[in-house]
Amino acid sequence: MFPASANQNIDENLKNAAKEIETENPGFSVLAARKFRYSLSQNTVELTIKEPRQFNVLEEFIIRAGIEFELPPTADELASILGLDSVFIKSTISTLQSLQTLAVESKIIVTAEGRSFHEKGTVPQPPYTVQVYAINNYLEDKLTVKTESLNDVTIKLPDLSTFVKFKQTNIDISSISLEQIQQIIQDSGLTFHLPEQGKVVTAFKLTTGATIFWKTISLFVIFDANQDKLNIQIRSGKRILEPASNWLESLLNEGKISLTSLCDLSEETINSAREAIIKQRNSLI
Repeated sequence: MFPASANQNIDENLKNAAKEIETENPGFSVLAARKFRYSLSQNTVELTIKEPRQFNVLEEFIIRAGIEFELPPTADELASILGLDSVFIKSTISTLQSLQTLAVESKIIVTAEGRSFHEKGTVPQPPYTVQVYAINNYLEDKLTVKTESLNDVTIKLPDLSTFVKFKQTNIDISSISLEQIQQIIQDSGLTFHLPEQGKVVTAFKLTTGATIFWKTISLFVIFDANQDKLNIQIRSGKRILEPASNWLESLLNEGKISLTSLCDLSEETINSAREAIIKQRNSLI
């Protein structure tokens, strides 16, 4: 351990976190820690989903007839072959046509989609919709989809954008391709798009405009005595936001942000702490 972080520029509610960082990382000394808020934008999105179900016996006979018969039969012809009332056959054919499994023809013609589902022993169910929330996280530079809305809470903390000018570009969700939103859904850990199981998001649309929400992050200024280097670490709870940390660190190295304004940490304080830490480290060695 090196000089105690308790005597440095650390918010009271971050002192335990600072001690954990120093304990878990020999050679690290937290010189400053401060909480900030930053904004996220959220859009409500409606997804259209199609997924399969097991076909019943009559549906299987009808689809197989369309695939296996050399000359596709009509509903009346198949009813005669099966010895069934044509009303049942026509009703089932109508259902399969509405599901795009059969073509809308007088004869039983199986569509390419119908053949694909038949290989799995299924037929598609009628599409249904679900409401999700697309969240544009500027700090982490990513778009995620969640099933629950962000909480609209008042956060009385300094706004990070007051000290750091980062680009806040509202992504036009409506301009994203279907393939992109499908991938974002999968990357977000949701189960609405599972092509291997036949469950597919077939369309999406915005239902509300962007709403701004606020989120809390913690900024730690850390001196690494092993590397004789100053690091910035951004955390959301205990999770380290690596891209954001690297970005802010690069801005610091380029002289584009000031630790004096960010966390009241002057160059004199940093140099004094560095000398004391290096001196103590050398004496221990």
